[in-house]
Amino acid sequence: MRTPPRARTARTALTALLAAAALAVTAAGCGSAAEEAGGGSPAGDGGGDGVTVTHLKGSTTLKAPAKKVVALEWTYAEDLLALGVSPAGVADVEGYGQWVTGGPRFGADVRDVGTRQAPSLETIKALKPDLIITSKVRSEANYAQLNKIAPTLMFDPYSTDSEYEEMRATLKTIGTAVGRPEAADTALKDLDAKIGAAKRKLDAARKGGTEVTVARGYTTDGAAVVEVLTGSTIPGALLPRLGLENAWQGQADAYGMSKVDIEGLKPVEKSSLVYVAARNDDVFAGSLPKNALWRNLDFARNGRVHALDPGTWFFGGPYSTARVADEIADALTS
Repeated sequence: MRTPPRARTARTALTALLAAAALAVTAAGCGSAAEEAGGGSPAGDGGGDGVTVTHLKGSTTLKAPAKKVVALEWTYAEDLLALGVSPAGVADVEGYGQWVTGGPRFGADVRDVGTRQAPSLETIKALKPDLIITSKVRSEANYAQLNKIAPTLMFDPYSTDSEYEEMRATLKTIGTAVGRPEAADTALKDLDAKIGAAKRKLDAARKGGTEVTVARGYTTDGAAVVEVLTGSTIPGALLPRLGLENAWQGQADAYGMSKVDIEGLKPVEKSSLVYVAARNDDVFAGSLPKNALWRNLDFARNGRVHALDPGTWFFGGPYSTARVADEIADALTS
């Protein structure tokens, strides 16, 4: 844990005591991962500018709210934009522009620091950040190296039963770390308002209670792959908030999805299917309709298969989540 210097021994002891208490709560597992991720408080270093936040690795204290931040996961880059902070560096800037189309774009001064799977430590170090934000799935192996460059916050968006609630809690944590807790609250209020507007649109079209299956698809080794999103995912959590029902009750993998074949979709064929696929690899419009089993599914036979915009990102922050809600409402009412 990085702590600022203290002028007095009493203040040092107090800060150590508070940090130890935060770590004890995390270690004990008293509360959900989302609640732990949402922690944050002033560090009390005399000037009142320091902050302490809890995350997957415990507790991190910053001497002052971070100003120069590197995000190694698209979700956290989006969170920064929602907080009004332009990141100094982002992993795979081009990929973000293609897949994450909700919210503002990066400025020309945002540095690409390599891929999300293997970011360049040299490039990150050269930026001299005062904070790095990453995810467990990408950076568990090199967390210590990152933490030597700058204080590093690590989160696991797939660690809880609700990726939606985890997303909200993480946004608040990052808001505390960059000194913008009010901006986090505003972003979440804006998200709630947009979800409410999408629900009213569906209600006006008398679509309340509609059973919906949310999926994504792509081609691997020449074969179509379909992944259906369970209730633990962001889209799965949005459906009841939109007055809809998630038709899919299958078992989730580590990321909240169920990989299925065409026959596996038979239990939800009476629902409406909404999906995301790349423009150049839309298996739902290309290879799947060539299969008789697919054509005989009720939603395919009766025109209830709806493509969402390819830039609808199911795993993002408040902008992406609002876009998912809008796209589902538009698809079911158009």
